[in-house]
Amino acid sequence: MHRRLFDDDTAIKILSIILAVLMWLYVMNEQNPQVTYIIKDVPVKLVNLDEEKLVLKDESAEFKVNVKVRGRRSLVSDLKSDDISAEMNMKGRIEGENLIRVDVVVPPNIELIDVYPREILVTLEAVIEEERPVTVEVTGTTAQGFAARPAQVSPQYVTVKGPRSAVEAVNKVVVYIDVSGKDKPIIGNFPFKVLDKNGKEQKRITFTPQTVEVTVPIVPVANTQIIPNIKGNPPEGYIIRDVRIDPPSIIVTGSEEELANVQSITTEPINIQDRTSTTTFDVDLIFPNGITSFDEDVRTAKVTVEIEKLSETTLNLNSDNVTIEGIASGLSASVEQTQLILTVSGPNSIIDKVNENMVKLKIDLTGLTAGEHTVRVQGDISRPYRIIKIEPSDIHVVISEISQ
Repeated sequence: MHRRLFDDDTAIKILSIILAVLMWLYVMNEQNPQVTYIIKDVPVKLVNLDEEKLVLKDESAEFKVNVKVRGRRSLVSDLKSDDISAEMNMKGRIEGENLIRVDVVVPPNIELIDVYPREILVTLEAVIEEERPVTVEVTGTTAQGFAARPAQVSPQYVTVKGPRSAVEAVNKVVVYIDVSGKDKPIIGNFPFKVLDKNGKEQKRITFTPQTVEVTVPIVPVANTQIIPNIKGNPPEGYIIRDVRIDPPSIIVTGSEEELANVQSITTEPINIQDRTSTTTFDVDLIFPNGITSFDEDVRTAKVTVEIEKLSETTLNLNSDNVTIEGIASGLSASVEQTQLILTVSGPNSIIDKVNENMVKLKIDLTGLTAGEHTVRVQGDISRPYRIIKIEPSDIHVVISEISQ
């Protein structure tokens, strides 16, 4: 009797459990069914990328996939992209294009159906390092009477590291030093800029060291004329038409006291004895003790001596063109009216350009008293012309006392 009752109770319990399970399955299928859902724009992480050797060519690149899943509505309805893990394994990848599978992991009780795209093209670039020279660009204007010599930098090279394209785009590594108003050397450690050919700073670049030591010597200077030292003369019938020198002046340096005493810099002697044609000479400059060229590369000058054959012509001037000099106080003078014929020589190529406006005629009456006198006419003419003869060479002058 008891055994039968136990069997009946057990059967009832089992039946109840079965009914409860069936009821739960019914409720789950009707109220919380299996659904398919797509989560868009799930970010893909790059893992195992050795950034000491490789980096993304496009640092702003973002990788995303769409993930299709299946699960109970209650589980997938609130599913977000952050709840899903999407990764690409970068181990063993190479520089250039790499087609890489996306590995996706979904939360428990969620079935992964599909991933799109399943593979993504990733372009990698090698990280390289190169040595680049450091240049110094001086800006501004020093104090008056001073100038900046070429800067010295240490170390002369820095190591630039980064993606290949960024390193290869480096056009220069430069330190800017402002010397405005300076009259003393500038010495210190300064940062530098890494620039491309457009003058823009390169990004994604690291460099070693971070600063360089720069010395900018600032010294006293003076701009001094160069005087060519011409020796000898052309033969008879030839003339020096012109002397040109390049450069015409030079910037020199030394102590301020020594510079104050420098009037000009001369060249080594230039011998033109018996030369009959234009000649150019490269000659050394002679610097006084304690004085040197500011630009150490400039220690010579180019001197061109133009030599031409002489020609002659004549000019007719009236005695009214004669200037009276040296007449004593209380006296006046009148010059005899006459024509003066000047024989003028000059370079053959320009002898036809000479004219009376280039000539100055004068007489000197110093020490002469009232009365009639014969005085020599003196003439001067612009270079490279020369007065050979004045006819008549003397002129009649009447000196009178000025009536009171």
